Amino acid sequence: MVIQRTNGHPSSPHCPWCAAARIPSVAGVRVLICDDEEDIRLVYRVALESLEVDVTEAVDGDDCIARVEAACPDVVILDLFMPNRDGLSALPEIKRLCPSARVLVVSAHGAEDTFDRCRQRGATACFDKLSFVSRIPRVVERYSAHA
Repeated sequence: MVIQRTNGHPSSPHCPWCAAARIPSVAGVRVLICDDEEDIRLVYRVALESLEVDVTEAVDGDDCIARVEAACPDVVILDLFMPNRDGLSALPEIKRLCPSARVLVVSAHGAEDTFDRCRQRGATACFDKLSFVSRIPRVVERYSAHA
């Protein structure tokens, strides 16, 4: 069997694995990325924009709260450990301002007890940062208001 490749990637109409992995469109979903690391925000932004998701960024918990207050997103991707105000302390305020937002905590340092505290404060789900990028299409589909 020959798999046709487009630009070195088997993501083409002729790729049987890619056809099975396609997800419904999540175009128009509004996602707020809150992470102090610019490179991480960029990686998430590229993955999300490839799904035609509207993306906004915040650099810490205070910035995230201000952006949620200005426009309630469908999904918030929230890092825990950031300077100024961390994600754990910002989480209850985010949920108070925008109860319908799905808050997805993503952390490289998330121990189970930390993730439990996040869920108690209103997080919809918690993910390990190392595996999150590959999960973005399914996560957005599952937790968006359009799903």
